Amino acid sequence: MSFWILTLALLAIPAAIMSWPLLAGSAWERITGVLLLLSMPLAGLMLYQQIGTPAAINPAAINSPGTVAPQASMDDLVAGLQQRMTENPDDAEGWLVLGRSLKAMQRYAEAESALTHANRLLAGNPMIMVELAEARLFASGKPTFGPDILQLLEGALKIDPSYQKGLWLLGIAAAQDGDDGRAISLWQKLLGQLDPASATAQAVAGQIELARVRTGQAKTEQAGTEQAVTDFTLPVNITLANELAGTLPESAVLFVFIRPVGEKGMPLAVKRIPAPRFPLSMTFSDADLLRPGSALENFAALDISARISLTGVANIASGDYQAETLSFNTHSTQGIALHITQRVP
Repeated sequence: MSFWILTLALLAIPAAIMSWPLLAGSAWERITGVLLLLSMPLAGLMLYQQIGTPAAINPAAINSPGTVAPQASMDDLVAGLQQRMTENPDDAEGWLVLGRSLKAMQRYAEAESALTHANRLLAGNPMIMVELAEARLFASGKPTFGPDILQLLEGALKIDPSYQKGLWLLGIAAAQDGDDGRAISLWQKLLGQLDPASATAQAVAGQIELARVRTGQAKTEQAGTEQAVTDFTLPVNITLANELAGTLPESAVLFVFIRPVGEKGMPLAVKRIPAPRFPLSMTFSDADLLRPGSALENFAALDISARISLTGVANIASGDYQAETLSFNTHSTQGIALHITQRVP
């Protein structure tokens, strides 16, 4: 068992390295990066189990007569599996492994063909349906979900409503169509199945946050106004450096995030202020919370940050303006002051 754990870890490392530049890019690149991070380790394990040499785990077997020591390259392994499928075209599981392996290698057209064979032989399997939908999406070279892809995803979730990758992909499709309410619902269902501390959970939570901002569920305030909804509030004053004051376009949006100290990913609370005018004052309350069941006063200390997006989107981008993140004691602060002076490289 320890061998498989180590193997998964070793596969996850290059997957993370390959995915990291994508996760910092555009929306489509982030989607691609997360899918690569999720699928690459699993595809590697499945490929090894299908055509590898598990007996080599046994040290005694290494020196046995006839044992082949050199490890074949990934291309050679896939080529061997393709030959095996030519000889045994009715092996649905073999087509599935081949398709997922080709997808992990970014050979999307070939992956789509292999997974189409698997779906024909084993109709009604939600895993195969979702894998085929994903392969078709990547093979198309477009970020949009065609009707045939949506049909596969909807069909898979009808069979297994909790299938994780299906929830993720259909949520992306809903968000692209402007149905952020459905996207949030799908992703919240997915988030409830994940380890909250995992990178995958943080990626999903981040997409929920962005969808909530788009729908206005993240509370919007105009400069100089306050919304005191509960007894416990946190007053915040924000100023902008003089040298930056004349450079804000009309499309600029101020985002103010509150997180538990040291945490990344989905914030605890957020405000979105379009066309901000400085200085401005606001008040955070439990009405601004993104996490159900939370309360600001339950945290002894919190981090607060402010960033001006010049394009109006919540994701950080080069050229945005931001303030230093400030940590504060929730129960002793009389007011929080943030001064925006930095430009994002």
